[in-house]
Amino acid sequence: MLAFDHIVVASEHPLNDRRQLTEKYNLTGVPGGHHENWGTFNELCYFSNRNYIEWLGLQHPDTASQSDNPLIQQFKQTFDQGNMGPFQFALRTTDMDGYISYFRSQNIAYTGPFPGERMRPDGSVLKWRMLFPKGPDGLPPLPFLIEWEGVNEPSQASDINAEKFQSLSIGTEEIERFKEALVHTFQLKNMEEPFQLTYRWPLQNGELILTKGQHIFVQFDTFQL
Repeated sequence: MLAFDHIVVASEHPLNDRRQLTEKYNLTGVPGGHHENWGTFNELCYFSNRNYIEWLGLQHPDTASQSDNPLIQQFKQTFDQGNMGPFQFALRTTDMDGYISYFRSQNIAYTGPFPGERMRPDGSVLKWRMLFPKGPDGLPPLPFLIEWEGVNEPSQASDINAEKFQSLSIGTEEIERFKEALVHTFQLKNMEEPFQLTYRWPLQNGELILTKGQHIFVQFDTFQL
């Protein structure tokens, strides 16, 4: 089963935005790292059921503009338009190759996988792969898949907050089309709620909720983002 991995927040000032959240809710945040190949950097806030918030910032605009990574392309467009805030999220898998085979068999267009890495503050290197399925034209981008080499966690266990992810909500006016795209692409069980424009799917560490006309947000035990 897929898990919610992290939500990506476009930020002009990642450190300031991370501190604003962590100080308001008495949470712990940590520096992320620099993505030399993408021209970006990040700040992070980890939670106890293996998910986190990423504030993504722009460090080298020219490098970011030349990146072929769909997440960086989407971030750069979002950043240039001044639309700061949550704009994308990742679902974690331990079988990315299986999804690649599935996408091929179902003629689902995709880009990747893209390798990524960054150096943690303690000097260790964290590596991962990202896979970007392409949804139908006219819909918001589908979430992307991420597969970690090892476990993604901060250098110190004390930097993991006790709060847990409860739900992640995404919204679109084209809710029926987006629902079908999610079900088909990620092999989610088609769970319908009659008389409501709301659809819910269980994840390993929470719940994915699709609603009409709502932005991306995550809900934790004590706050929303």
